[in-house]
Amino acid sequence: MNQSAPESTSATARAVFQSPLVIGIVAITVMTGAIIAFGSSLLPQNALNGISQRQIEDLDRFASVIHYGDAEITGLGARDRLNTAISSSSFDSLMKRGMFGANAQRLDLYTLTGEPLYATSGKAPALEGAMFTAFDDARHNQPASIHMEPDASAKRLGARVNLLQTYKLIWDQPPGNGQSARTLMVAAITTNVNRDLEVAIQSVWIIAGVFNAGMIFVLIVLHWASGRAQRRLERANKALEVQNVAVRESRERMVQTADSTKRAIAEELHGTVQSKLFAVWMQLVQFRESTAESIPEQLDELDKITVDLDNIREDDIRGISHRLHPSIVRVGAAVGLRSLRNFYESMVPVEFVTNDAAAALEPAGTSVVPDNVRLGVYRIAELAMGNVAKHANATMCKVGWIYDETSQNLIMSVSDDGKGFDPAKLRQTGLGMVNIGDYADAMNATLDINSSPGGGTQLKLVIPFIAPLTGKLSADLSSNEAVNSLGENGERASAA
Repeated sequence: MNQSAPESTSATARAVFQSPLVIGIVAITVMTGAIIAFGSSLLPQNALNGISQRQIEDLDRFASVIHYGDAEITGLGARDRLNTAISSSSFDSLMKRGMFGANAQRLDLYTLTGEPLYATSGKAPALEGAMFTAFDDARHNQPASIHMEPDASAKRLGARVNLLQTYKLIWDQPPGNGQSARTLMVAAITTNVNRDLEVAIQSVWIIAGVFNAGMIFVLIVLHWASGRAQRRLERANKALEVQNVAVRESRERMVQTADSTKRAIAEELHGTVQSKLFAVWMQLVQFRESTAESIPEQLDELDKITVDLDNIREDDIRGISHRLHPSIVRVGAAVGLRSLRNFYESMVPVEFVTNDAAAALEPAGTSVVPDNVRLGVYRIAELAMGNVAKHANATMCKVGWIYDETSQNLIMSVSDDGKGFDPAKLRQTGLGMVNIGDYADAMNATLDINSSPGGGTQLKLVIPFIAPLTGKLSADLSSNEAVNSLGENGERASAA
């Protein structure tokens, strides 16, 4: 069953929901909802508190009109004259003066026992529920307000009424007149706050809308700017990648040129120079034979020169030639590493370690490992082992050559137990380190060098390599996987 389509759809969905733009829109939506939720409660309540404060101010102004506008309902005995004063013809005009400029639908007056005294419109309603609680607070000289939303009957009649009532105690003497004042009555002012609440709710939606639009605009600008920056970064990365490829190719050419030069020198030494030395050696031999009787006392010295010349020709020149151009790596990387092991063993004990997977890549004197990889591995190992022999003061050196089939990497390592060094003080400009880096880059390999004073040095070269699973190699690898008993790292010590 093909699951690629559902997996692709799921990956696309995850990418969409993880997009910063989508996350930002979701966050803005949540914050807008929070603004609406809190604002719908906070702003109307603030509006009601403001109206309540204005109602208290209106009632204070009404009390001043009573105190200074008509002596019949103020001063001593005002409570006894209250009912008579309210029934007088001049009381309505007094109410109009007292409520002039007040934003109120009606004014109701109550006795201290809660009995209705007067109403500017109709009859003062009986006190019950929240109305009585507010009246009782006002009677104890604590102005109180109540908000009465439209009831079901008002809604059915199409009435849009939200009432806010404020109750306040009225005294029979004006404040500060120096006389003993007594409570006279409780005044209740009523205002339709429907319009104010509508404005408050509209303000909430306007604030939420402006916030939402502003944040979305900012998010879009940021997304656009981020997209431009991302595209610039991608272009820069592509340009850098092109430059890196160019640098790698340049280093590959440098390495190839250096190896070509070494090969030409090796061929010249192995061919022309060695042939000329052989000719000189032959002339010395012939000269010895022709002059043996005339200079018998110099024959030993002549024989020594002849032997030295032959050793230079056979050993030194041939060895330098092979070192400059190691033709042995044509057979395989492992064979080349073993030859280095044999060469440096006279200077420091060397252990060579490989595994079956690496051996399967180079069966019976053949190799599927590319030529440049075999040569690069040889060169890096040669430089590393040379450093161990010359500078490390090591008692042992270990060279590894394995193939990790899981990660599909060829791994070459060189480690020692020598004196090590401080990586922070390592000069990367040394010719050996530069050459090692050049060869590693030419193979597109990862090079890791770890060391510490007294802790030895470990070099690890990781080369990406996909082994071709065809023919005998495939069978060998399958067999190796089936019978692999090499331990944790899949390594074994070479028997060679």
